[in-house]
Order: sequence, then C-alpha cells, then structure tokens
Amino acid sequence: MILNGRAKSILGLIIGLMLIAFSLQCALAASQASHNTANSASPRILGFNFSPQELILNDGSVQTVLQAHAADDKGDFSSLEAVFVSPSKNQTNAAIMVSANLISGDGKNGSYSVNLSFSSSSEAGNWTVDHLIACDWPGNCKRLNGTAAQALGFPTRLVLKKSAQNENSSQDSSQNQPLLEADDMPPAQNNSIYLDPNELRGWASTGKKFAAQRKIIINSVFNRPSICWT
Repeated sequence: MILNGRAKSILGLIIGLMLIAFSLQCALAASQASHNTANSASPRILGFNFSPQELILNDGSVQTVLQAHAADDKGDFSSLEAVFVSPSKNQTNAAIMVSANLISGDGKNGSYSVNLSFSSSSEAGNWTVDHLIACDWPGNCKRLNGTAAQALGFPTRLVLKKSAQNENSSQDSSQNQPLLEADDMPPAQNNSIYLDPNELRGWASTGKKFAAQRKIIINSVFNRPSICWT
C-alpha cells in the first residue's frame, strides 16, 4: 500500500505521540521505583516510651526520660525527634536523640534515650505527642503523627500538674490579709478639716468613733459659727 503525503504525516504524528507516551510512562515508573527505594531505606521507628508519664510542676524544672528504638538498613541513622504540645496548643516542647544518646545497639538497630525538661512556667494539663520523626544522614525521614504513634501502641499523653505550693501562690494574696475596719482607715489627706477631739466634751469616751466624728462637726458648727461664713 502506497501512502500519500498526508497519510504519512498522520502516521508519523501517531507514532510520535506513542513514543512520547511510552517515555512518560517509563519516567513515571522510574520515579515511583526511586520513591519506593527511598521509603524502604528510611529509618524506622520501632518503639517509643517515656517515664514518668505524670510530672508535678514546682519552682524548678522537672524531667521525664524519653526512650526510642530506631532502625536503618544502611546504618545511617542521624536523629529522632519527639515533639509534645500543650493542652491549649500554645506551647511545645521537644527533645532530639542522636548517636550520642545511643544506649544499646548501633546505627542499624539501636535504642536511644534523652531527658525532656519542663519549667514552672509550663502549662498544666495533658500534653500529647504531636509527632515523632526519624532521619538518616542522606536526608530520608520517617514521620509519625500522634494518632499514628498511638495506633502503634506508643504512649502519647504526658500529664503535668501544679504543685499545691504553686496553686496557693497563684491565689490572690489579698485573701491572706485581714480587711481594714472603718476605724482603721487612715484619714483623708486632701480637703479635710482636722478637729480637736477634746471638743467632744465627754462624747469621745463612748467608743463609737463614727458617731463621735459627727458630733465633733456639729459641735464645731455651733461653737465656731464663723466657719459657716468663710
């Protein structure tokens, strides 16, 4: 069969499109294979725990001990970070485990431990694991959020409580001070008329100072009528 020029052009176009589609498919397959290889080479978080899981906040810092078990096929483990978030989500606290924190095993399969400290200004309540992330030196990382960590059986809740001393100190200090009685109030310093208590003429011994002051004023008016005209 002899094809004319137009038919040849159409056939060439079809062949070209097929070659392009084939190339794209190969590139996608290679990318997927590379992605799977990177994932399989990423560090794996095999265990996570911390103790104690309840802390009492005081004037100093308090600590819980984090422990993790991580593995990396090539022995290129770099770090494992644990991030906790406060009940209000306004505070976070994190600790990083590196090779210096290795307590058993090696970079291919090892256990790590580090202390996580909280200060007296830390928010009280239930802190939860926001995420765990393990990385190797080439930059491959494995991340677990709090839900995934809990699904693996890892503890994810840390309880912080205020000590009784801190709770008492946070109360209004005025509750520990007696209220001033009217008799204990200091006299006003501005625009006050200071009268001689001797002018009570016997009333000062009654012990009722409020009534006595009123009598002082009345007595002063009647005995000093000139103040009414100044």
